[in-house]
Amino acid sequence: MKRFSDGNMGGPYKRSRMGPDDIEVRLLIPSKVAGSIIGKGGKNISRLRSDYKASVTVPDCPGPERILTVCSPEVETIIKVINEVVPNLEDTSGRSKTGDDVDIRMLVHQSQAGCIIGKGGLKVKELREKTGARIKIYTNCCPDSTDRVVQITGRGNTCTDCIQEMVELLKTVPVKGVDNQYDPINFDDLYAEEYGGYGQGSGGGGGGRGMMGGRDMGGPPIGGRDMGGRDMGGRDMGRGGRPAPFGGPNARGVGMGGPPPRGGGGFGSGGGGGGGGFGGGGSRNGFGMMQENGQTEAQVTIPIDLAGAIIGKAGARIRKIRLESGAGITIEKPLPGATDRIITITGLPNQIKMAQYLLQQSVHENTNVARNHRY
Repeated sequence: MKRFSDGNMGGPYKRSRMGPDDIEVRLLIPSKVAGSIIGKGGKNISRLRSDYKASVTVPDCPGPERILTVCSPEVETIIKVINEVVPNLEDTSGRSKTGDDVDIRMLVHQSQAGCIIGKGGLKVKELREKTGARIKIYTNCCPDSTDRVVQITGRGNTCTDCIQEMVELLKTVPVKGVDNQYDPINFDDLYAEEYGGYGQGSGGGGGGRGMMGGRDMGGPPIGGRDMGGRDMGGRDMGRGGRPAPFGGPNARGVGMGGPPPRGGGGFGSGGGGGGGGFGGGGSRNGFGMMQENGQTEAQVTIPIDLAGAIIGKAGARIRKIRLESGAGITIEKPLPGATDRIITITGLPNQIKMAQYLLQQSVHENTNVARNHRY
């Protein structure tokens, strides 16, 4: 759709060059399919540009997602280009074995989302009934942008028919306010599921709070005696209830032992005062369920007001901890009325131990800052 806007054009992400009559459609795609869209030496994307006389770009990005932008004066031309790209997206839908469904995520300015939703949701309901596609419009904007994700799922031709209907709608509604298009360099794995991004957690999650149940799941932890105690992965975890707490029941702070490679000290008690650190999790090895690839999973809880000490501004701290430990770490949103949040750590045992240590260290160093800011 034409980008009539009085907003800021800044930012490192370069926009496509558009003619005065061009319509622009942007799709959020997984980085892993970009190569098949571009082709060896750019062969595929060059053919699309030549065959359809359209602007087709997939700028490079080191993260897990990129943006495919198609510009042309004709909506039909844009849809033809997208139809050619759909086979590449089918492999990422999680249903490739059926050969049926494809998942397409279109970016729209937040001021235009309303025309797709309609009053009381009537327009999006009409689009679903007319095209047969499943449509989800994410409420949260992509990081550092004014773009929202519209997820369209169904058979390939069903999805492209739906996109065509949406683009025709969007043509009638100019962008209002600041127009800050999403730059995928700002990808945030922590909140990807909230804005419709391709995060590590896309399409799945744990099995709920009781997934580590079983009477014998609180055996002795790895790395020393101080990793948990009864409330940190022992008897309480054995009941299959909530994950181990961040500190003991009367903890005033978070204890920190030495880093995992030195062994010995564990992660629980220590100079921080009163109470253990992260709990071990389930199973006799001190962690959670063992997966086929040798990875395990541990869950712990943290008070809501300490979450910021781990997350950091725009998720900077949690990204650093993931990178340094090599573990997968997700922090769930608190349930209504809850006073804590669940942290799930996935990886090899040594990766989980390192992640636990780094998480504790982050809380120890940033608690005061976190309690003065919301993340």
